Amino acid sequence: MLFSHDGIHDSQTHLASPSYFYEQLKREISLANRSLKPIALIKIIFEKSDQEDIRAYDILHFSNELTLLTRKEECIGRLGINEIVIIVRDGIGDSNHLINRLLDSTALTVNHTLCVKIARVFGEVGEGSLALLDRLDRTEAISR
Repeated sequence: MLFSHDGIHDSQTHLASPSYFYEQLKREISLANRSLKPIALIKIIFEKSDQEDIRAYDILHFSNELTLLTRKEECIGRLGINEIVIIVRDGIGDSNHLINRLLDSTALTVNHTLCVKIARVFGEVGEGSLALLDRLDRTEAISR
């Protein structure tokens, strides 16, 4: 995975790079602890439906559609080849709406050639970023 020269964006998808995403996550956790409004993390894993390798076109199309389905204030990070994590402020209600939009979007699945799985966790007061990401990794993903 390549990152832009600024270290902030993934060069293929223009989503946040892991290092930038982790800094944003720490900031959002701090804000959530002060406001007592929990954040949500939504993990999206996408794979080819037909067992073929994911092409660069699929990744680019997926990330463009994902950007259109989310709000500007939501940080979207590409943390793996086919793994995206979104930070949602005031996560409970907003994350429900976002998950429904994501699961209902045929554009996100590149006309049903990608299988999309989604997992979500809510931050707890005093929980650090690594513990939150660890819980997210252990959460069972849903798909449609």
